[in-house]
Amino acid sequence: MSSHYKYPLIFTAFLLIAFCLIFFSYHLIHHVRLEYPNWQGESKDQNWEAIFTKNEDAPNEYSGKLYWIGDTIEIDNTYLESLIVKKDDEVLLSSDTEIPMHDYAGGTFSDGSAKEKSVSFLERLDEHELEGHDITIEVKWKQGDHYSASQLTLNEKTLFDEKQQ
Repeated sequence: MSSHYKYPLIFTAFLLIAFCLIFFSYHLIHHVRLEYPNWQGESKDQNWEAIFTKNEDAPNEYSGKLYWIGDTIEIDNTYLESLIVKKDDEVLLSSDTEIPMHDYAGGTFSDGSAKEKSVSFLERLDEHELEGHDITIEVKWKQGDHYSASQLTLNEKTLFDEKQQ
């Protein structure tokens, strides 16, 4: 290859590589900013998990999601009876609505519509309401005729916390 074509080809390759690096770096930084920090916790009985994550359209606001992570065989007999969310000693949410967890376990209904994967709560909570506070969640639930209660304490997770686990 003559030197007449070699330098423009090297320059074009360099520009392409630089563009790819900038493009993928932007997407990685955007993903990390949306994903972290988040607050999450799991009940000691390992049946429930709660996570506060950033809203995509409002990056300084968070929404809570409650997941059933217990035995999926009994999901049809599992009902969320009460959900209480506290910030330090202040009650942010107190809900006593019976919710069948089989409607919030993912998958599809018999009519083909999609089921939610979690119970959503406290939409649009500002970041300053979470930072530096103890967030606890009390869940009262029943499985068949057996009533139980679980408590979750949420801890702030960052990118570096996730790598250490």
